[in-house]
Amino acid sequence: MKKNRKQIYSRRVSRHGSPFNAASEEKQLIALLGGHPYLVRLALYSVASDRLHPTELFASAIADNGPFGNHLRNHLFRLHNKQELVHGMFQVIHQNTCVDERIFFRLRGAGLVRREGRVVFPRCQLYTDYFREHLRG
Repeated sequence: MKKNRKQIYSRRVSRHGSPFNAASEEKQLIALLGGHPYLVRLALYSVASDRLHPTELFASAIADNGPFGNHLRNHLFRLHNKQELVHGMFQVIHQNTCVDERIFFRLRGAGLVRREGRVVFPRCQLYTDYFREHLRG
């Protein structure tokens, strides 16, 4: 059975204590990362270990030297020189669609997108923000 975002987040928080001092920060984290297990754990570890304050984490989320920089650059590198994937991700970000099913399945397989009915979204807001800034269709 697939776990929802809140369950994933709650399980991760129990391992790291509650490093976010306000319910609004937790909601902001869930909205930014969409329950992505690796990214949630990375965020919680960064804040719980006093590497970053939550406001710094949110402010630098899509920066190349930010807490998710390595992860985001890795995905960008994987898209590099694959114009059909770049174009597909650009469509998802700007039009919430991916016309080519083959491209959709490749992007979904990379963990970058999800589909709800006929609408296609980036997997999380972090990906939307980062790829909107770094991709040119």
